Amino acid sequence: MSTLEQLVADRIKDLVPALAGRVEDIAALAALIAADALPQHDVFAFVCPLGFDDKGGESATGFHTQMIEDAIGVVLGIKARGDAKAKKALPTISELKKAVIEAVAGWGPDDSVNVFFVRRGRLLSADKGLVLYQVDFSLTDQLRIT
Repeated sequence: MSTLEQLVADRIKDLVPALAGRVEDIAALAALIAADALPQHDVFAFVCPLGFDDKGGESATGFHTQMIEDAIGVVLGIKARGDAKAKKALPTISELKKAVIEAVAGWGPDDSVNVFFVRRGRLLSADKGLVLYQVDFSLTDQLRIT
C-alpha cells in the first residue's frame, strides 16, 4: 500500500514534466540537509508529510467517527547559480507552483471520498544559489472505529 506522500509524488511525476524523475521524499531531503549538499538536478521537489488536524467527530455506543485533515507539503527547488537575487529562478518557481497545484488540487486517491485542497504557498528561502518554495495541500478523510 502506498503512502499518501508517495501517491502525491507519483502524481506530480506523471503530470509535471519538469519534475519527472525529480521528486523525492522527506528522507532524501533530510539526507541532503545533513550532508549540507544540494540536489543533483537544477529543478526538483520533495514531498513531505505535515501531519494532521482534527476536524471534529462524535462517539456513540461502540462507534467513533472523526474527520481528520491530512496535510502534505511539496517543497519546490531551483538552483539559481550566478543569480544572487534569484530573478531568473522566480518565473520557473511560478510555473512549477502552478503545474503542481493543477496536478494535485481537486484530485484524490482512489480510496478517498474527498480531494486535495491547496492550503497555502510560501517562499522558504532564496539563499546561496537555491530558491525553495513550499505548497501545502490537505485532504479530509473520515476515521471510523468500531
